[in-house]
Amino acid sequence: MIWLRSMAAVLLAPVIYGVICVPSVGALMSAYPELLNETGGTYDVTLTLMAELIQLLVLITCGYFSALAAGREELKHGLAVTVVMLAIAISVQLSFWSSMLVWHHFVFFVCVVVGIQLGTRLRLRQKGTTASRVL
Repeated sequence: MIWLRSMAAVLLAPVIYGVICVPSVGALMSAYPELLNETGGTYDVTLTLMAELIQLLVLITCGYFSALAAGREELKHGLAVTVVMLAIAISVQLSFWSSMLVWHHFVFFVCVVVGIQLGTRLRLRQKGTTASRVL
């Protein structure tokens, strides 16, 4: 049963991100067709920052629910989720590198790390466990 919770904790983040964030950012982008380039990305700073905010909020949610699914050893699962999400993020960002502002890709990588860890820590705080007591 423990391995099932571990698998769910790690796989839940990409599923949540795919179900919530991808359509949300897509809807945001399609609401401003005049700001999109021919590849579907944008060079507009405001639109890029709005997309980053959506992504950060969803990544925090991913970290929280992954920690919730883990049940215990949330920090170890949070690290595993971060690695998985970064691997996915790198492959996706490389596929449309020239479609967005260059700094967006690096900000997104930071959002992945910070968002997942914040979500994990929120769960630990809710549970009443501090990171020092877990380690």
